[in-house]
Amino acid sequence: MKKLKIVILVCGVVGLIALILPFSGRSLLKDSFEVDKLSALVYAAVFVLPAAMAAMALARPPMQAWQPGVALAGFVLGIVRFHVWDIALHLGAAGLAWILLLATIVVGTIASVIALMKPEAP
Repeated sequence: MKKLKIVILVCGVVGLIALILPFSGRSLLKDSFEVDKLSALVYAAVFVLPAAMAAMALARPPMQAWQPGVALAGFVLGIVRFHVWDIALHLGAAGLAWILLLATIVVGTIASVIALMKPEAP
């Protein structure tokens, strides 16, 4: 179970880094803040929530039943908000930031589902 927590934490952190760092000249998060501040906060929450849940579970084991649920909700929100299906269909034209976002959302979602289905024993 510790491996799943680490995977969720890494996906959250790498996804947040992909939003913040300017891969193609500008930061995706900075561009979002200029257009719509609330949407930018939602984009950040997509990765902050899972990272926070995994960090809490690593700091104070065992992982509570609600923590992988919150992490999964964050990643599912990312699937919807980032239109992951469009990123996957146009992967060749996507930049590094978008590829990282796709990878972290998909892997994080799978890890969260597994953690949710297989609760940690106290």
